[in-house]
Amino acid sequence: MVAAAEVTDQIRVLVADDQGVIRTGLAMILDHEPDLTTVAQAGDGEEALRLIDRFDPDVVLMDIRMPVMDGLVATERITRANQEAGRSRPAVLVLTTFDDEAYVLSAVRAGASGFLLKDTDPDLLVAAVRAVHRGDSLVDPASTRVLLERCVELERQVGADPVAAAPHAADGRWTGLLAQLSERERDVLVWMARGLSNRDLANKLFVSETTVKTHVSSVLSKLGLSSRVQAVVVAYEAGVVRPGEAEVRWDG
Repeated sequence: MVAAAEVTDQIRVLVADDQGVIRTGLAMILDHEPDLTTVAQAGDGEEALRLIDRFDPDVVLMDIRMPVMDGLVATERITRANQEAGRSRPAVLVLTTFDDEAYVLSAVRAGASGFLLKDTDPDLLVAAVRAVHRGDSLVDPASTRVLLERCVELERQVGADPVAAAPHAADGRWTGLLAQLSERERDVLVWMARGLSNRDLANKLFVSETTVKTHVSSVLSKLGLSSRVQAVVVAYEAGVVRPGEAEVRWDG
């Protein structure tokens, strides 16, 4: 596939999608921004993994449905490699459609940092890449939040575990894990679930973004999670935040 020349001081993006027209269109949108550059394009998950090793991107735009290796498997392998190396990049931003709702929580389990609908506005695409690069997750836009909430409800209906990657989730002991959080960490989890970015959290809690990142890392560590998006799903599953509610709650 097409690879771009190396550019420094920019957010380096790899685009993985099996449709060449979509890959090219996404790359054109990204390369139009002065702080973004597409370093490579892949037609399937297996090729994406090879190109990650070669081009070292900061962010991967990952389609779900691809031949050879789908985006879910590729995302899981990227997350595992990051954990083994003790790093947080590349972050994975999943491209999805409402027809993919059954796959979204699987992508959460795999460690995706956010989700975008394929017909999203170009400005939102650019903002999302910047967001996951700085450690935020994209759950704020109404369409994506509705999709995420629908998936949580779907899994509840069939009795499945929404975040199987987290320890103790299957036997319902979220209460015990949540009890390990400090009051400030609980606040951070609640407002993450409401879609606040690190910058928004810093302003709301009157602390620095560095302090917010420390709290977010602590929340993820105590809950045994690998991404902010997983933390959001846990907040919904544990009843801390509920779909459609204007307020959040702690029941213990």
